[in-house]
Amino acid sequence: MAMLRCLKCSLVVVTLPPLLAVGVIIAGIGAWATARQPTFFVLGEDNRLSPVPCFGVFLFGAAVVILVFVGCCGVISGSRSMLRVYTACVAALLMLYIYCHDIPWPAFSSAVLIVTFFLNYLENKKKETRRNKLNHVNEQLSKMYGPISGYRLANRKSYLKAIGGYKNLREYLSVAESKWRDPKSRDEGTKMLKSWRRVLFHVTHPQDLKTEETIRHNAHLFEYGVKEAELFQNFIFHVNYEKLIVANWQERGDGFGINEPFGEEDFARENNAGISDDTTTKMLADMVTHVKETYDTLVVRKQKLMREMDEASDGDYE
Repeated sequence: MAMLRCLKCSLVVVTLPPLLAVGVIIAGIGAWATARQPTFFVLGEDNRLSPVPCFGVFLFGAAVVILVFVGCCGVISGSRSMLRVYTACVAALLMLYIYCHDIPWPAFSSAVLIVTFFLNYLENKKKETRRNKLNHVNEQLSKMYGPISGYRLANRKSYLKAIGGYKNLREYLSVAESKWRDPKSRDEGTKMLKSWRRVLFHVTHPQDLKTEETIRHNAHLFEYGVKEAELFQNFIFHVNYEKLIVANWQERGDGFGINEPFGEEDFARENNAGISDDTTTKMLADMVTHVKETYDTLVVRKQKLMREMDEASDGDYE
């Protein structure tokens, strides 16, 4: 199929431009002659002069041009759009020639050219607008909502796996503290706390930092502007709090504060993941939902724009 398409493209490039030039020249001669006289004479087979309608010459040249556009369909982008516009103009000229012999053809031909140019300009402007919108959506998906969606979903899965079936981190840390208080299960409680801190230090916090960086560098790609800026602002505040937690662990002489004996305060959520309130919990859940929904919305918009661009080109590249 690819070879056949290449062969077709080669034939179009070689044969159709000369035919287009011939058609335009014939149509131009016909239009120019029509503006001055209804007929001119040619030498026939019997060596007699035969009258030929000038407008017929124009129509013949126009037919050649139309055939060229038909041949370009499926190979050259926009050829079907040009075919529609050109055919409509020729049809309009034919109707006016039939019903309005006294019309000033040079002026009318100029008007038709201007209208055709204007219609093509509008069509190109629409295509450019769609192309710019598509580029913007692609930027939003590739630089903003795509990466953030990946980070948040991966973070969510890591979080659920880390807390091991408990309702939330608060419950997980509460159970770990209870086991730590019991001398018989102190080691198990300590192990639970160390396990969570490893996840936060090596998985959760690095991904949160990447999410924060993505938001800061791509604020111009916000889909909803101020409406979502507050959500992202609250998330960045949460990440900054995480930075303080990690810095506090490192000040204790190791990566995440597990080499020194634990105290009761080490099991508080505020010392392991950030502020422990319903607002923060809701914000983190809203972040995942908002980013995923926005990503899905942008994917649908991208598909719609691509479909509109394909329809505008009439499937020239199908």
